[in-house]
Amino acid sequence: MLGKIWKALRTDPAGFPARAASAAAERGRLRAFRLKGMPAGGVVHYGVHRNGNAGDTALFTATRQLFDTRFGPQDWTRLPVRSAVAASDIDRINARAKAVVVGGGGLIIPDSVSGSLSGWQWNIAIEDLRRLERPLVLNAVGYNNFHGQSGFAERFAEHVVETVRKSVFVGLRNTGSIRSLSEHLPPELAAKLRHQPCPTTVLSHLMPDVVSAPATGRHLSINLAYDRVERRFNGRVEECVKDIAEAARHMVDKGWRVTVAIHDPRDRFFLPLLRRFGLAFDVVDIAHAGVPAIVKFYLSTDLTIGMRGHGQMVPFGLKRPIFTLSSHPKMNYFLEDIGRTDWGVDIREPGFRDELIAGMEGVVADPDQTRATIVAAQDRIWALMQDNLALCAEVF
Repeated sequence: MLGKIWKALRTDPAGFPARAASAAAERGRLRAFRLKGMPAGGVVHYGVHRNGNAGDTALFTATRQLFDTRFGPQDWTRLPVRSAVAASDIDRINARAKAVVVGGGGLIIPDSVSGSLSGWQWNIAIEDLRRLERPLVLNAVGYNNFHGQSGFAERFAEHVVETVRKSVFVGLRNTGSIRSLSEHLPPELAAKLRHQPCPTTVLSHLMPDVVSAPATGRHLSINLAYDRVERRFNGRVEECVKDIAEAARHMVDKGWRVTVAIHDPRDRFFLPLLRRFGLAFDVVDIAHAGVPAIVKFYLSTDLTIGMRGHGQMVPFGLKRPIFTLSSHPKMNYFLEDIGRTDWGVDIREPGFRDELIAGMEGVVADPDQTRATIVAAQDRIWALMQDNLALCAEVF
């Protein structure tokens, strides 16, 4: 524990108090659940319910909003997905809960939870999973392996089969995740997997009173992701950042202003590099922000280029133009599903600067057409989500 605290202090000294308070609140909710139980007829939501990553903050909130919008307000009990589930937790859930929702987010990844009981992020032993009697819903979960990442622990194979078998609904956030997870399942269980995009992609439907008309300025937002940096950049960090900085400078020369958005404190690593390569920019740190502040920032943008999944899905969900800096398979999966693979560039390939410039200019050349494309894609996603939620009607 002391090692984690020291690392957090070194990585993010300014944000440490907010991060620590949010983590303490998450631990407190788990203790309260174990001491006092939960309301009868409530819904347990396993997720990352603390600040420190803007994408997690947005997506888990949007998940509850999605179910509340369709089925009316639910009595939610938020539990940490990465903390080991105790046998007594299952007893409490069986006695009081109406349902269990897991997700969304890239939970299907082998190395985010050290010693995971399941081999992925939902940290529950298979024996306790089998004892669960309440309906289980997986919503907008992602298969999240990075390029070149090693396979799962041996226990994952049996666990994921049992999870899918037991679930009343298994929604994966992109069709690429469906293809990947299907390889771990027998055909009759793979047939249960449904495409359920992340609720952040339809924020304009979930928050219609908040989403405003498009901004009229030239505001370019950039998000670069530092975690697993070698896998993301294929060992070419400085070369990639140089190309991104030079492409952004091209936009500055055309009258654009630049803001670098910090989704995770580690993303600050790139600020000196971007400055070294001649880019002038403001910084907005939304790693510890609440949903209103995250939404307010992205509503101010006219184009967002980003490497994080939610650094693209959140502005897209608010009807703001995006162009993807692809460093992870999930980024391409999202573009495939909205039918715009031309809205991205693979930064793992050398010399992508000119392609990035052309891509950004193409997206902003006709703002009305770009917005119409986003709106049409969102409407398709919303309709798909409503069809999927209809399958859960008996649960909620």
